[in-house]
Amino acid sequence: MTERELSIVLRELACSQPTPLCGKWTEEWKDDADIDELLDKFIRGFDFCVKNDYPPLDFCRRNFKKEDLHRHNIFIDEEVQVADAENGYYVFLGECRGTVWVNGLKAVTIFVRHGSRIDVCAYDGARVQVRYYDHSEGVCKSDGYSKIKKCNNQKA
Repeated sequence: MTERELSIVLRELACSQPTPLCGKWTEEWKDDADIDELLDKFIRGFDFCVKNDYPPLDFCRRNFKKEDLHRHNIFIDEEVQVADAENGYYVFLGECRGTVWVNGLKAVTIFVRHGSRIDVCAYDGARVQVRYYDHSEGVCKSDGYSKIKKCNNQKA
């Protein structure tokens, strides 16, 4: 599937959800959105994606390349060791396993879905928010200088 076809299919799928994509997002979504724009939309609209289980996990497995996902810190069905997470977002889907270490004065948000198990360690002033959805789980540890906000079994 070309990027253009993927963009059109994803927009149509988003508009057909029980809680459809809002008018503003629909209007702004161009047919020629490239893969990076599509993955950025996924992260910015993560609550919508969780609420609607959108796009389906099997669709993601079939239509997104690992290297494209990794550029946006998105992982599907992988063993993952993030040794020094950067500021921003990390998304773990499917059956991921691993650990994310956040060191220093960084702010990181981690989304964990499906059956993934991701442990999180924060040190030296890091600020981390971890949201576990579905049947995902993990252990969070921090030193006295860092803060982890852990939310289990989130619903969008």
